[in-house]
Amino acid sequence: MPSEEEAVKHASECWEKGFNCTESVLRGVCHGLGVELPEVALKMATPFGGGVGRSEDHCGALSGGVLAVGSVLGRTESEEDRFVSYNAARDLHDRFRDKFGSSLCHELNFGDFTSPEHRERCACFVVDTVRTTFRIIRRA
Repeated sequence: MPSEEEAVKHASECWEKGFNCTESVLRGVCHGLGVELPEVALKMATPFGGGVGRSEDHCGALSGGVLAVGSVLGRTESEEDRFVSYNAARDLHDRFRDKFGSSLCHELNFGDFTSPEHRERCACFVVDTVRTTFRIIRRA
């Protein structure tokens, strides 16, 4: 049975093991929902960390949430409805931005990738994004 708490726990464990924000959110949400991702999908999340290759653009935790939305609500055929996933991803984006004031890594993280405060800040983004993504997917 899907479990939000299992999703958060798994994402937090991934973060503590050294997976980046995107990887941790994607792995956590999918684990909590019982979605098994192929290795290639897990690997595809890696370069999104740090706002896409540490460019500090779009938040990696948010990117992981969007990838999780796509893994569950995305389509495999062009005739399928893409707006289910679009709407869920937009909802996630708007909730994230409203809660944290931005969806941009450089505004959230202050260009700081080396301090313990960075790990604490991003851990918060990871956990909150897992919870929000999990709820949005369940509601869709």
